[in-house]
Amino acid sequence: GALLGEVSPRLLYVLETWRQNPDAGREAVQTFVAADGARVIRPHFAPLGATQPASILVFLEDTSLLAEQVQQSKLAALGRLSASIAHEIRNPVGAMSHAAQLLAESPQLGPDDKRLTEIIRTNADRVSTIIDNILQLSRREPARFERMSLQPWLEEFREEFCETMQWPAERLVIPAGGPELEVRIDPSQLRQIVWNLCENALKHALGDDAGQRIEIRCGRITPSGRPYMEVADRGPGIPPEQAERIFEPFFSRGRGGSGLGLFLARELAQTNGATLLYEPRPGGGSIFRLVFADPQRWEIRRSGTYAADR
Repeated sequence: GALLGEVSPRLLYVLETWRQNPDAGREAVQTFVAADGARVIRPHFAPLGATQPASILVFLEDTSLLAEQVQQSKLAALGRLSASIAHEIRNPVGAMSHAAQLLAESPQLGPDDKRLTEIIRTNADRVSTIIDNILQLSRREPARFERMSLQPWLEEFREEFCETMQWPAERLVIPAGGPELEVRIDPSQLRQIVWNLCENALKHALGDDAGQRIEIRCGRITPSGRPYMEVADRGPGIPPEQAERIFEPFFSRGRGGSGLGLFLARELAQTNGATLLYEPRPGGGSIFRLVFADPQRWEIRRSGTYAADR
């Protein structure tokens, strides 16, 4: 058989870390991303015998199964909450959008003021879309899949995000001339996922540093060949003790956050047959990687919706 370090260097590192403090407890054992780039694995170690050095029995747990069960119970509570307040939010948002539309028709408005009314309407529509997505998650309705190319979609996304957030376009870097990647996903939900990730980087990673940038990169996972998109920054990163909780609903690392951004992003990813993962960026910072389902393994069910064979 092959050596452990050859099969999985990361697992060997986790094992050696555990050997230094085997009594630290289950939660102290680090997780790592599987070779397919789409699952998080938690190893468990059990020494065989009392001799030193003892042989070690290694169990590998796919954390996605348990995490999904926990998330479903939290999602049910979120669904009940969202259903009760969605009507109260929708009405004022609709009134704002309609008022902005009427204001834009006023002949006294100049070009700059009309542009401001467009921003109001665009973001009112975005709030309505967020409400729809939360309700859709609580009802577990199927996503509206489309086959789409990532490069032109990213260019449109950067233009809208930078204009709305007043963020210089040169500080949101997207691939130029990269590999042509095609995915099947709900475009509005993909937009919400990437928007949440970029907004999260603005709030928690970049701050007021004028030299910081957000990078969006695309490619294929080796060896599975699954397409991915990742949002990376050079901020302070996420402490290891918080990394396991950042996708929990209502968990926030700073003041003013709802604690729903990353949770909603991961839930939307799962609805689309994709996986959203976090890992520290080498050299400092964070990487949030969205691993899409392989388009070659998708099939159309009799119900008329797409399903991903993960």
